[in-house]
Amino acid sequence: MSEKLKDQLLYILKCLIGTAIGYYIYLLYPIVGTWALFSILLVLAPDRKDAMNLAVTRIKANFIGAATGLILLNIHAINLTMICAGIALSIAFCELLKLQAATRSAMIAVLIITMHEPGQYLWEIALERAGGVAVGCIIGVVLTYLFHISISGSTQIIQKVRKGNTSDSVQDTD
Repeated sequence: MSEKLKDQLLYILKCLIGTAIGYYIYLLYPIVGTWALFSILLVLAPDRKDAMNLAVTRIKANFIGAATGLILLNIHAINLTMICAGIALSIAFCELLKLQAATRSAMIAVLIITMHEPGQYLWEIALERAGGVAVGCIIGVVLTYLFHISISGSTQIIQKVRKGNTSDSVQDTD
């Protein structure tokens, strides 16, 4: 099986496991679970090579976007101008922190926090959504760690053991 196919299958498996975890959170806490699902999928990356770095970068960007959205809620009632300001600020913060690869995650987090239904308790909903983003990011990075760090570490150990056993068996037959 090619490395590209293995990476694709691992990515599918990660996404399915992340979706299942997020769905069960959704069943228990609908608002947190909804936004956790989005964040899980935003954090996961298909490429094994930079998966952990990309996951951490996307988590940072999600927190930048969530924090920006919460700050904007405190400054003024959310409207198109405030949402656009949040998107511009999240882009600027990502640029300053050299997180350009995850700017889209920051912008989505701004929208998650600032978009709300009229008549809802604004701060309660915003904080639940920020919590959902945080939970989703944590789940995404844990899945990335389990799939890419521990699996590749285990694979390397198995390969070393096989090489050691192969050389031992060759020596035994001589």
